[in-house]
Amino acid sequence: MTTRFYLPSFSLCGVLLLMPAAATAQEVEWRSDYGKALQEASKKKRPLFIDVGTENCFYCKQLDRRTFKDMALVTMLNERCIPLRIDADQHPRLTEALRVQLYPTLVFASADGKILGFQQGFIEAGPLQERLNELFFTSKSIAGANSNSAQSHEIEEAKRAVAAADYPRALTLLKPLAESSKDAAIQTQAKQLLQDVEQQAAGRCAEARQLVEKGKVPQAVETVTELVRVYPGTQAAREGGKLLVSLASRVSPHEDSKSLVAREMLDLAREDYRHKQYLSCLDRCETLMADYSSQSEGTEASKLAAEIKDNPEASKQACEQLSERLSGMYLSLAETWLRKGQPQQAIFNLERVVKAFPNTRNAEIARVRLAQIQGPSSMLELKK
Repeated sequence: MTTRFYLPSFSLCGVLLLMPAAATAQEVEWRSDYGKALQEASKKKRPLFIDVGTENCFYCKQLDRRTFKDMALVTMLNERCIPLRIDADQHPRLTEALRVQLYPTLVFASADGKILGFQQGFIEAGPLQERLNELFFTSKSIAGANSNSAQSHEIEEAKRAVAAADYPRALTLLKPLAESSKDAAIQTQAKQLLQDVEQQAAGRCAEARQLVEKGKVPQAVETVTELVRVYPGTQAAREGGKLLVSLASRVSPHEDSKSLVAREMLDLAREDYRHKQYLSCLDRCETLMADYSSQSEGTEASKLAAEIKDNPEASKQACEQLSERLSGMYLSLAETWLRKGQPQQAIFNLERVVKAFPNTRNAEIARVRLAQIQGPSSMLELKK
């Protein structure tokens, strides 16, 4: 199944964007409402041209002063496209849903909302006109070659995520490309990057298990702790978390070994607390309270858990983190159903995320995924 990236469908009643003032005959007629622009593009069968930037962006201003002063380009945008401008500072969720990270970025989309390509950074009027003609106004098939522009953008974004050690983000981008990209080169890159991340994590997990077999508990705990911190979201990290909990009983019956694991778990819980990861902190504390109740670490964990539960703000954040975890699991379940060829089951779980967890990052991700599966018009129904 080919993954198709569509524009996210936001409320039609008012995503107010940058520069709403009416344009003159020599200016681009920028739309100022995302939802209405999307509707207008569909109604008039015109492609969407989206300029994403910020008020203080130097090259965004250069686009205004140079590129968007070219009369031939202005005429093309006004008469043959639906031009829309987005202020990324005012609308970060919309910007994230469009997968834009650098400013300025120009987003090219078809009338039905399918993303056809991106242009990052400044570009002169002439080359931009050539790009618009290539994407929108030639007889060349768009569905094939031009869809690679969006996928190339995703590959580059995934590479940046790997370089920044943002492995959950990298995995989210790479898995659909590795499974369904029609471009052999892009699919090969995605599979290789995905394999590299998983192998790194699996290697650390295997190292930890070897240390356990040799009875080297301190080194094993240290290795597993690093694995969980550096490669969150990987299969190896999930296995490592379970291994950490079971180390005391699996490695040695001696109290020293159990105490070492308990101390490591308590240190992790305290680190979670310092970073306001209250749900993870509570998870670790509950394990310590259940398995190490007779040790000082169990007592300390009980006190730490009580501090969170007695603090309304901390408890609220723990609930929000639980919601994020649960909605993330529904997103993963939806992807599993898609891989098994059950799109209706996937749609059911994505709609559950949208309705049960409104105004969250995962809800916006679910909206984009639904639009990819069903088309942008389906999202309008969820707004009613």
